[in-house]
Amino acid sequence: MSDDKLPRFCREARSQLPALVSGELTGWPLHVVRAHLRRCPDCSAEVERQEQLAGALTALRDTRVEPPVGLLDDLLAQANRRGVRERAAVPARGAISGARPELSVAFLTVGAIASTGIGYGLWRGARALRAKGNATPM
Repeated sequence: MSDDKLPRFCREARSQLPALVSGELTGWPLHVVRAHLRRCPDCSAEVERQEQLAGALTALRDTRVEPPVGLLDDLLAQANRRGVRERAAVPARGAISGARPELSVAFLTVGAIASTGIGYGLWRGARALRAKGNATPM
């Protein structure tokens, strides 16, 4: 059963299971979760599965396995090699869009200046209208 179809109390108890397995759950929450586990076979099976997984990960951590000789060199060589995406995307980018970085910067600068000028003009106009509306006739 997926977690979203579980009863609310089961969902809340399962959210606490990692802390229970790691020994970090204490006090009243520990008491409530343990009481629920005594009554709910599905959640009990889930905590058992998480305990087995935690035990397996601990056993794996404790075994000292040496990596194969040359693995680091192979990984570094593979990381430094240009990938297909990189080789295809760089030339196509300029060919398709026709954009050049210096033109992009110029357009962005002109756009920023124009929008600032328009904003300033609108602000001045609104200010003048407000001042005109507040003026008292003689």
